Amino acid sequence: MHKILSHIYYEVREPQMTWDNIGGFQDIKDILKEMVCLPLTKGKELAGMNVEVPTGVMIWGPLGVGITMLAEAAATEAGVGYVYISGQEMLGKPEALRTAFHEALHEAPCVLFISDTEWLCPRAGADYEWETGNFRGIPPTFADKELSEVFIQEIDALHGVKDVALVGSCYRVDTVDQAIIKEHRRFNRKVFMHPPTVADREGILKVYFDKMKMYEKVDSEVTIEKLATMTEGYVGWDIESLCKRAALTAVKSGDTTLTMKHFNAALAGIDPWLTPGMTRKYYDIREKDCPHHYAF
Repeated sequence: MHKILSHIYYEVREPQMTWDNIGGFQDIKDILKEMVCLPLTKGKELAGMNVEVPTGVMIWGPLGVGITMLAEAAATEAGVGYVYISGQEMLGKPEALRTAFHEALHEAPCVLFISDTEWLCPRAGADYEWETGNFRGIPPTFADKELSEVFIQEIDALHGVKDVALVGSCYRVDTVDQAIIKEHRRFNRKVFMHPPTVADREGILKVYFDKMKMYEKVDSEVTIEKLATMTEGYVGWDIESLCKRAALTAVKSGDTTLTMKHFNAALAGIDPWLTPGMTRKYYDIREKDCPHHYAF
């Protein structure tokens, strides 16, 4: 039995998300199956082969692409519990942060996922500008020194605990204090959650088409493939908004079938989260990063 705790800043529960709930990103799913799930399900076998498993995995990439859902799906795949800590909501709560980490130890085997680590442990002097004048997604506030130190202490206390898979996330890996990444016993592996490709956007669109039962409502001229090519820069929440806006436009017009007219109207009203400059910056950061951190 899993101990069920739910707070605004952390949760302890059985995972419910599966890989199928997340559109696209098959390459990322495969990496997480290897880096997160395998050590939990085949830890003894890996040890028998003298393979050192990741002590912590940092998933970094755009907001709105499903990183939190992927961490939960990894717990489902491994058949273990799920402990979620919200970095944003933990600000000013050092004792709650300690409690959440201790709950993860009691919940083992589990995946312990900490979102928004740049809020908890920001890098001093980091440059948050994507391109001239673009500061999208920058945290409005950060943890104080005490909370950052507590965060690092609790991560270190997990070192050597084999049944807790430590997973973190951030939107830019260069804005997180490198003390939690470069130290071997902390987040010593990284996964780059790249901006959605056309194939990824097709997968995300399929999820929302299924969720909203849109296949039976769209005109034959509307195809997922066509929409995927028209949504460069879109992340998951943009695609959700596209589907909802198109449906709302049809309803307001008294139409019972969704056509490209409705989707074109929706597209015109959405400002994609990712600008071309942001996408370039993401790949530039990844290209300059140490490649050995991305291998098992």
